[in-house]
Amino acid sequence: MKRISSLLTLTFLMLAGQLVSQNSGVSGSVRDAETNEPLYGATIRINEIGTVTALDGQYNITYNPGTYRVRISYIGYKSQVYEVSIIENDYTQLDVVMSPSKLILETATITGSKHQKSIARSPISIEVIKPDLISNTNAVRLTSVLDKIPGVQLIDNQANIRGGSGWSYGAGSRVLLLIDDVPALQGDAGRPSWSDIPVENISQVEVLKGAASTLYGSSAMNGIINIRTGYATSKPTTKASISYINYMAPADENKKWWDTAPSRINASILHKQKIGALDIVTNGFYEDFKSYYQDAFEKRYRFSLNAKYKINDRISIGLNSMYNKGDSANPFLWANGGSGAYVALAGSLINTVSTRYYVDPQITIFDKNDNRHKIFGRHYSISNGNSSNQSNASVSNYVEYQFLKKIEEWDMDLTTGTAAYLVSSNSELFGDVELTSNNIAGYAEVDKRFGERLTATLGLRYEYNYQESPEVFKGDTIPGGLVEESKLIARTGLNYKLDTATYLRASWGQGYRFPTITERFIETGLSGFFIFPNVYLQSENGWTSEIGAKQGVRLGGWEGYIDVALFWSQYNNMTEFTFVTQDGMQGFQSQNVGRTDVKGYELNIAGRSKLFGIPINVIGGYTYINPTYRDFDNNQAIRSSISTPVGETELQNILKYRTRHNLKLDIEGSYNGFAAGFAFIHSSATETIDELLNNIGLIGFYRNANPGGFIKLDARIAYTYNSLKISVLAENILNQEYTLRPGLLEAPRNIGLRLDYNISG
Repeated sequence: MKRISSLLTLTFLMLAGQLVSQNSGVSGSVRDAETNEPLYGATIRINEIGTVTALDGQYNITYNPGTYRVRISYIGYKSQVYEVSIIENDYTQLDVVMSPSKLILETATITGSKHQKSIARSPISIEVIKPDLISNTNAVRLTSVLDKIPGVQLIDNQANIRGGSGWSYGAGSRVLLLIDDVPALQGDAGRPSWSDIPVENISQVEVLKGAASTLYGSSAMNGIINIRTGYATSKPTTKASISYINYMAPADENKKWWDTAPSRINASILHKQKIGALDIVTNGFYEDFKSYYQDAFEKRYRFSLNAKYKINDRISIGLNSMYNKGDSANPFLWANGGSGAYVALAGSLINTVSTRYYVDPQITIFDKNDNRHKIFGRHYSISNGNSSNQSNASVSNYVEYQFLKKIEEWDMDLTTGTAAYLVSSNSELFGDVELTSNNIAGYAEVDKRFGERLTATLGLRYEYNYQESPEVFKGDTIPGGLVEESKLIARTGLNYKLDTATYLRASWGQGYRFPTITERFIETGLSGFFIFPNVYLQSENGWTSEIGAKQGVRLGGWEGYIDVALFWSQYNNMTEFTFVTQDGMQGFQSQNVGRTDVKGYELNIAGRSKLFGIPINVIGGYTYINPTYRDFDNNQAIRSSISTPVGETELQNILKYRTRHNLKLDIEGSYNGFAAGFAFIHSSATETIDELLNNIGLIGFYRNANPGGFIKLDARIAYTYNSLKISVLAENILNQEYTLRPGLLEAPRNIGLRLDYNISG
C-alpha cells in the first residue's frame, strides 16, 4: 500500500510539473542592500512552486503566464512580496535587494539545524553574541563574553551549560566548541583551546543549550558554542587594536605579592578584501600577560588566513587556516587561601610551550535541483611541551559530508550526512605509547513546517567509536587493546507560532559522550598529588528536555524579547573529575559517578530601546538549577567523596562544583560618538566539592570563611571619532575576592585602555 501511495504522489507531482509552461517564468538575482553581496539560499515562491538562489544570488523559476505575487524570503532579512506579470515564452526579470531585519527575533542562526533558521523558530534555546560586544568589552578570550550569557559558566576554561558539568581539569568537555561549524576541541583531551579563537574576526557566536549529539556527535552532550568568523565584503576593510590592562592590589593587601603591578598587553590586526571571485581574510593577534599569580605569565601570537574562491554560480571552494604559538606558566592550585592566594602551591605551576595549527579545506556544490552538497574538514596538530614530564602531542583529522535539500512543495528541509573523526596521540602524559581514538557517524534530520505556525524537528544519529591502545596499560588489561562501542541517538522538537511575536517550543534530545584518551589514560603528578588513569571508564549518556516560550516585545521605544524555559536533564554513568586515594597516594581520577538529575528554569531578556533619545542595548537573565545524584542514598562512594555544603553541618545531595543561582545583566548606551556600559554578575556559592580537596591549601577553611558567592561589576566607556575609537574599561570594580573553582582566586580590580582603528574602502 505504501508503494502505491508513493507512486501516486510521484505521478501527481510529475503531472503538475507538466502543466507549468517550460518557456516562461521569473528570473533575477537577490543581493544584500547594505553590502551588495549575493545571497545564496534565499527562497523565491510563486504559490506552490519555489526555488532557492545559487551561490551568485541568481535564481530561475518556471511558471505559467499570468500575474502573480512573488515572495522572496531569507532568514535574518525582511521578506518582500512583488506583483509580477509573466509573459508566455519569456522570463520576467526581477532583481531584488534585501535589507537585514532589525528584529532580534529574526536573528539568523545555523547551529541548531546546520542550515539557517531564526532564533524564534528554533525548538531549543539558542543565544547569539554579536561582534560589537566582543570588541567593546576588550575580550582577549571569548570566555569573558560567554560568561555574560545566562546559564553558561566557565570553570577552569571548561564551559558548563545549565549545570551539565562541574569541574573536570584537562578532561573531556560536554559542550562542543565549533569554529565555522568544524569541531575545535583538542583531539586527545576533548577540551577547548580558547586562544585558538580569532576574537578579532568574529561575525557571530551562537550558543545552543541542551543535548545536540544527533547533529554534532559525542561532545555536544550538554550544548554547543559555535564561532562563526567574519567574511570578506565588497569594500576592503582593515581593523587594528591595541590595549593595556593594569591589575590593582586585591582588597586584602596581605594577598599582594608584587611591587610592579601585573599587566596585559594585546594587539590585533584584521584585513578583509574581495579580489574578483576570491575572498581573503587575514588576521593576527599578540598577547603579553604578566599574571597576578606569582611567576605566572603568558606570551602568545596567532595568525589566521581564510580564503574562499567562487568557481562558478554552483561551486565554491575554501581553505581556512590558523597558527598559534605560546609560552606560558599557569597555577593549578594556590599555596593557601591567605597570603598565598595569588601564589602557586609548590610544584603546581605548569610551564608549557605550545604550538597549534589547523587547516580547514571545504567545497560547496549546488546541484541542478538546488540541493546543497558540502564537504569540509580539519587537520589539527597540537604540541604542548612541558617541563614537568607532562608534554603531549596529538593529531586529529575530521571530515564531514553534508547534504541539504529544501523540499518546497512539502515545506520541509532535510539535512543528512556522514562524519569521521580520527585522533592519534603519543605523549608523556600517557606513558609515551601510541593511542588512537576514532569516531565514525551518520546522521539525518528533518524540519517540517505545517502551515505558517508549526514546525516539527526529528533527528537521528548513529555513532561508532573505538580506541586502540596496548593490551596492558599500567598493570590494567585491555582485551585486544581495543575498546569499541556503537550508539543510536535521537532528538525531536516542536516550535509553534502562537501569535505575531509569540513562539512556544518543546524539545527532547538524547546525549552521548565517549571517553577521551586523556580521561582513560592520563597519568601525571602535581605538587605531591597525582592524576590517575582509568582505562575502564565507560561512556556517559542521557537526555535533555525543555519547554519554553519566546515573546517578542515592541513597547514604545523598546524592541526585543523575553524568553522563559523549564529544563530537565538526566545522565547515566556521568563522568566527574573525582579526588581519590590509591596505593597511599592522593589525587584526581575521571570516574563514572552514576546517575544524575538536573532540573531548573531560566529567564532571558535581550533587546534595544531608547532612553531620553539614547539607544540602549540589553542582554541578561537568571538561571536556577537543582543538581542531584539519583542514587545518592545508596551510593556510599559518592557520599564519602562529597563535601558537606558550605554553611551546613549535614551531608546533602548536591552535585559537586555547581552553583544554584546565577544572575547576569549587560547594558550599553551610545550618543554622539560616546558609548558607556556596565555588566553585572551575581553567582551563589559553590555548595559542594570533593571532600579530600578541602584539606589542600586551606581550601576548606577559605570556603567556610567566604560562603556567600560573589558579585562582579564591570564598566566601560568609549568615544569614537571618524576611524578611531578609544575605550576605558574597568573590571571587578568592587574588587570582590572570589573563586570560580576551589583553590584558584580570580583577578582583582583592573583597568584597561584600548585604541581601535577601523577603515573601510
